Amino acid sequence: MIDTLMCHSISSSTKNNAMKSSLNSIQGHFHGEFAVQYYADTEILRWSMTVGCLIDLHSPAARYGARIVLRRPVLGCGVILSDEGNTLVISDLHIPYTHQDSFDFLWQVKNAYDCNDLTLNVGDVFDHHRGSYHESEPDALDAETEYSETKKKAGELQEMFPEMVITTGNHDEIPRRKLKSVGLPPNMLSDFNVLYGLKPSWDWLDHYKFDSKKGEPLLIPMALNKRGRWNKRV
Repeated sequence: MIDTLMCHSISSSTKNNAMKSSLNSIQGHFHGEFAVQYYADTEILRWSMTVGCLIDLHSPAARYGARIVLRRPVLGCGVILSDEGNTLVISDLHIPYTHQDSFDFLWQVKNAYDCNDLTLNVGDVFDHHRGSYHESEPDALDAETEYSETKKKAGELQEMFPEMVITTGNHDEIPRRKLKSVGLPPNMLSDFNVLYGLKPSWDWLDHYKFDSKKGEPLLIPMALNKRGRWNKRV
């Protein structure tokens, strides 16, 4: 039975999203939101989950966002717990500006909670900083280096999580939006798997509705030590 909706962003309130869709809700985009909420849909208890981000908080990509997002970003991920298998939920990596320990953190969470092969990703996998509609930070990677670093890190992530369903984020869509800005059709651009040399086992969607198998949401923070590195605990 389909009972859960995943999308990058509808509104700042995932609880409202859940109420409007009469489904559980998973959302990203809002880096400072790291919460699970519940509400009653007739006789059914619904939940909504916002899973923070995994961006490097000191990167150029995070710096320009800090002027827009007033809440402090929270690093972490989510897990949907089910008797039929647990599922890892990732959000807002912003590759190549992801936190340097984020991949290790995700791998340990996957193993610690015995997550199944299919991983869910709420979007903003790529940052596309140089192509952003905002002004680029002067110390950010140049466009060519950003692309090559993104391609490399995306390949590493796919080696770890070969099967993934991704709901595209606003940063993922920057190349398509730029094409529209100059009057070219977005379908001139290859899909993300081709663009970044990835295998077709990553499925990119606008939104994803699925059966959580009576799952329950759990948030896993990526706590940092005083040096800004992950403390190795989940």
